[in-house]
Amino acid sequence: MNWLPIIGALMLIIGLFQLSMTVKTFKVLKVEANHDTSVFMPMALSSSALMGIVFFATGIGALLYK
Repeated sequence: MNWLPIIGALMLIIGLFQLSMTVKTFKVLKVEANHDTSVFMPMALSSSALMGIVFFATGIGALLYK
């Protein structure tokens, strides 16, 4: 059995979920951030977005691999 399409679909789902949670968190922080917000939040959001992009690209690569 070829597991690559299953892994690709899973990676796509994980990547889309990660990116959607990153966007949701960014929108919440844009409204509710104050001086008590962690100074590391921009780094956390950027690394979260990067991981979402990596998962998404890996999923597409796995689905297109022949």
